[in-house]
Amino acid sequence: SNVDGHFRLFESFRNSLCDIHGNSTEFICACGIGYSNGKPRQGSDWDQWNQKVLSTDACKQTKVRIDQNMSMNIVDSNEIFLCDRCNQPMRPNVLMFHDTDENVLKTISIQRERYQTWEGLIEEEVASQSRKLVILEMGCGIKVPAVRQESEEVLSDCANKIKSKPTSGGSVCLIRINPKDAKIEMSDGDLFETIPIASTAETALCKIDCWLRDFACCQDSTH
Repeated sequence: SNVDGHFRLFESFRNSLCDIHGNSTEFICACGIGYSNGKPRQGSDWDQWNQKVLSTDACKQTKVRIDQNMSMNIVDSNEIFLCDRCNQPMRPNVLMFHDTDENVLKTISIQRERYQTWEGLIEEEVASQSRKLVILEMGCGIKVPAVRQESEEVLSDCANKIKSKPTSGGSVCLIRINPKDAKIEMSDGDLFETIPIASTAETALCKIDCWLRDFACCQDSTH
C-alpha cells in the first residue's frame, strides 16, 4: 500500500511487491490530468492546461525514477521536473483521490492484476495443500479503510476456500497492528483467527521477532 518506495530499497522485497497505489519515487508526465474517461475536464483552468499540453504517445511514456541522492536535491531546491517532450510539469506516479489520469491508471491496473493473480494462487494453495496463511496488516487506520477492508476480504475469501474443501487442513489468520484502531469486527466460528495488537508497528514487530526466536530455541531444545 505505501507509496514511498521504501521496501524497493531492499533487494529481498523487489520481486514480491505490488504497488497498487503507485510509487512516489517515479515521476511521469502530467499531460493526462486534464482528461476524465477520455474527455477534457470542464473549466477555464483545465482549458488552459489542455491547450498548453502536447500529449503524444512518447510524452505518455516519459518516466523518471528518483533515487535517494536525487530526492535530497529536490527537497533542497525549488526544482520542478519538466517532461522533456512537452516541457510541462511531471507528477508522482501515485493514485490520488478521484484521479482520472490514464497514465497513472494504466500502471495501477497492471499492478492490481498482478496482485489479484497472486492472491488467487495463495488462497488456492492454502486450501489445497493445507498451508497456513498469516495476513499481517500494519498502520491502516479507519479514515481511509481500503486496506483494512482488503485484509478482511482476503481473510474471508481464504476461509471460504478452505471450507469448500472438507479435507483441507489449511488455516488463515489476520493480525492487525494499530496503536488506536486495532479492533477486528469479524467473527465466523472456527473458519479463521483474528489477532488485534494495539501497538506501533515497530514495537509489535520487535516483540513478534523475539517470540519467534524464543519459540525456535524451545523447539531446538526439545530435539
